[in-house]
Amino acid sequence: MEILINKEWLKALHDVLVHIYQGTADPISSGLPLVHDYDESLISVCVERHNTEVYNKTLYPHILQKAAVLMHSIISFHPFVDGNKRTALLAIDFYLCWNGYDFIIPNDADEFTISVAKGEKNLNNILRWLEHNSKRTAYTVVRHWLCEHGLDVFSLSTLIDGTPRTVYVPYHALIFFREKIIAAQQRKSKERKKSSKRIS
Repeated sequence: MEILINKEWLKALHDVLVHIYQGTADPISSGLPLVHDYDESLISVCVERHNTEVYNKTLYPHILQKAAVLMHSIISFHPFVDGNKRTALLAIDFYLCWNGYDFIIPNDADEFTISVAKGEKNLNNILRWLEHNSKRTAYTVVRHWLCEHGLDVFSLSTLIDGTPRTVYVPYHALIFFREKIIAAQQRKSKERKKSSKRIS
């Protein structure tokens, strides 16, 4: 059974990223007080589009197809004022983890999401990219079953969608973001050292 990323989860994952990037060189900006940080109707479209049915037939039956549509929707429909590409990566990490895959995020993921945002990559390109960077093993299948039944020992009890539930929390995307933040800080530090040498 598919474990969904619903509206509340998507907003919560975006909030996690807002906190992670606070105080960094690339913070996620807020639209407040002029506009809300997200568009409720666009969030609904993003989390529901991959389960679209036509004449009782699911358009995207496979988990990786659904993940590609979810990723494309978040990046292209821009439901948040800022941080859509990062939110898409984090949401895909959770979605694939909960549904029997490990998403190994490559170093060029930010460039890939930028090309999706520019319209240079379509759903098929995203699907192939996800297939190349995801793996399904006996462990991930068992983890999916454990997630379905709320039995995972490495988990977090949550009330995120209004009901108590045990949820497995993946760390692939969080490690990816941490490494990117550290790399950006190191680049800035080197640039400061170079400019101070020139001045002296």
